[in-house]
Amino acid sequence: MTVSYALLLAADPARWAEGAAAWRRLSRGLDDHHDDLAGQLARQDQAWHGGTAAVAARESGSALVRRLATAPPALLEVDQLLWRHAERVRALQRRLAEALSAVRGTAVQVSADGQVSIVVPDVPRGGPAGTPGGQGAVPESPGQVPGGRGHVPAEFAGRAAASPRGGAGPVSLSGRTPGASEVALAMQVSAEIEAVVREARASDEETARRLIALAKAAGQGWTGTAVSLPARGTPADVARWWAGLTEAERAWLVGAKPEELGRLDGVPAAVRDRANRELLDRELDRLRDAVAAHPPEPGARQRLTALTGLAERLDQGPTRAYLLRLDPSGDGRLVVALGDPDGSDNVATYVPGVGASLDRFAGEVDRAAAVQARASALAPDATTATVMWLGYDPPDGVDAMSERAALAARDDLGSFQTGLAAAHEDGPARLSLIGHSYGSLAIGVAEREGTVLADEIVALGSPGMGVDSAADLGHAGHVWASTTSNDIVLFASSKGELALNALGGPGFVLAGSAADAVVRGNADLWHGVDPSSEQFGARVFAAAPGTDPFDAHAAYFHEDNPALQSLAEIVTGEHEAAADPRRDRRPVTGDR
Repeated sequence: MTVSYALLLAADPARWAEGAAAWRRLSRGLDDHHDDLAGQLARQDQAWHGGTAAVAARESGSALVRRLATAPPALLEVDQLLWRHAERVRALQRRLAEALSAVRGTAVQVSADGQVSIVVPDVPRGGPAGTPGGQGAVPESPGQVPGGRGHVPAEFAGRAAASPRGGAGPVSLSGRTPGASEVALAMQVSAEIEAVVREARASDEETARRLIALAKAAGQGWTGTAVSLPARGTPADVARWWAGLTEAERAWLVGAKPEELGRLDGVPAAVRDRANRELLDRELDRLRDAVAAHPPEPGARQRLTALTGLAERLDQGPTRAYLLRLDPSGDGRLVVALGDPDGSDNVATYVPGVGASLDRFAGEVDRAAAVQARASALAPDATTATVMWLGYDPPDGVDAMSERAALAARDDLGSFQTGLAAAHEDGPARLSLIGHSYGSLAIGVAEREGTVLADEIVALGSPGMGVDSAADLGHAGHVWASTTSNDIVLFASSKGELALNALGGPGFVLAGSAADAVVRGNADLWHGVDPSSEQFGARVFAAAPGTDPFDAHAAYFHEDNPALQSLAEIVTGEHEAAADPRRDRRPVTGDR
């Protein structure tokens, strides 16, 4: 069935989203069956390992295990396709609603099948009032925008004297033809309806084509073809390599090389999500065994709890999550996108700071989710994805006094941002980088070396960005900062103050630090000039103070903090309202 205006208007995207969730549950269930079967076969092999029948049973069971192993990623792709189509339909319905709202109360009307008309009464030319053709007989005369949607007839475009119904006189209301503004509005709405329906058809056809291809692959057991990963290259090189692969080669890589493929910048987000979810399932299986071992593996129970929570979090919330990287070694690495970064108009990458780790991921993902939700509410006609980028090992405690972790993050952060651009569809997205605490230093260090791609840079509660001014970041007019008045970072000594400690004692430094925090006597922080100071030259926006210095440092993403609204404005491009020209840190009161 071809998508029409009426079908699009009546569509319920929630039905596709519900279907997507069902396929995701099926994928997980099938993966569990795979694990159970593999375990039973291993136990069977220990008890029954002699004779022709045992060999045949082992070979048959192993073949079934291999087939089951390839199915979950394919079912997860169905989930992704349905969810993405649902999101597209939602966005297109919002555009239709905006077009219909624009004509409400005007002479421009849209019929139930999407035909656009300019409706004005015919003023009769003679005869008695109340009789056909007489004064007072004012039937409505629709001047239609024919030809489906998007075609405006010559009499509209040129405002000719002929009636749209073909009469000799003009279509008149109190002696007037349709006004230029009415004609322009009709043309605009007609073109928008045509464009929206065309995009809906394209999405429907693309989704159907890919679902049919998956169904055909299912008949072949989702078998793949072995292929080598690229040894080196930029994310753009990786994107070109991926585009040149066959579907069979792509399927093989997801199943056979999930760890390598899942961290490869330039590969589409949906593919990385499937690969990393496969890696997550395998790591959960390994950790369950490690916890059950005697003695259990040190730290296995804590990591199992964290990754079980991650698996649950990926399936929660109104916005689909994409697992873009998972490295369970050490403190771990984790990159999660909320919304599809490859198809979104706006993509914001949030870089956490001190103390963040794989085992404590939940609060960091919640912060990215808060920005995504506020940005989507602020700009419903655009699509926004946020990324929680824990692709580095943030320092703990006194290690935060060093730039080492920020320097180690530099290349990976730069590659990730470049990969977002390389994998993005339909033109470039608006890219923003948001660094909180030490995360702002990681961004500053990367940007001062010219290795990071971003349209807007934001520093929250920053201890310094490793540079002296916004101009050093190459984005002087696109660097933003907010540090509330009682944030703990303002009370820390700078390196210069630490030197004074050796000369004048701790009391000297304490007094100087307190003065800096209250009256901003100088802008020096441990890692450079305070990005929220006038000296630095960033565009400063307000944030509410916390109940104490530690609460203040963590509160920028709270629902009632004006800083969250400013973040949404920056991410979506509605940022002129975000700047505080007075550059103070007092919270905004009342409606923004």
